[in-house]
Amino acid sequence: MAGRRARWDLAITGGQPPLRPLRPPVLYRAPLPRTKLEASVPDGQVTGMLEIDGRTVAVSGWRGTVGHNWGSEHADSWVWLHAADFGAAPEAWLDLVLARIRVGPARSPWTAMGALSLAGDRIVLGGLGRRLRVDARPGRLTADVPSPRARLQLSVTTDDGDPVAVPYTDPRGGSRTVRHAALASVELIVRRPGDRALTLSSSRGAYEYGTRRDMPGIVPQPLPEG
Repeated sequence: MAGRRARWDLAITGGQPPLRPLRPPVLYRAPLPRTKLEASVPDGQVTGMLEIDGRTVAVSGWRGTVGHNWGSEHADSWVWLHAADFGAAPEAWLDLVLARIRVGPARSPWTAMGALSLAGDRIVLGGLGRRLRVDARPGRLTADVPSPRARLQLSVTTDDGDPVAVPYTDPRGGSRTVRHAALASVELIVRRPGDRALTLSSSRGAYEYGTRRDMPGIVPQPLPEG
């Protein structure tokens, strides 16, 4: 860590059930996709402490999420987006994954999976066979995501000056370059049958972009061993 030191002691609590976004659920038992994912705490409260180079930061009631990925191969390319604290709907949260996988020499189209929680109603997003429009790049995203009960248009931009870029070793060999921005601005337009379009915005998003391809101008920093 370039001579820096960090430690933490954090607890996260949340009253909502886990989010398993793969649809249909049988995909969790199928050979494809080779990466499975779950948000075990899709929206919670974080309490405890952080210590960075001897400076202690008290954490009390911070909004947070806990996710878990497992499997035998990373996706060819992916986006992970989490956002909360939308001004017009402060209780809302969004957890969304977009992914392309490689099957032999071919790359699949983008597939969306995730959920938007709005006024206590969890709206499942994406799923197999649903056509979406995606322009995904390391520092920004535009997408139009359909679902059975809503349509979501979103735009994400990152303006933090120090995003983290690291290599992820792939279980099948090789690696992926991953750029993670902890400060992202998110704009949503939610359209549901019978309702007026709802526009939401948040400056508290996390945006991650990973790919097996090079990211011009981005040099990943090696992760510490162990």
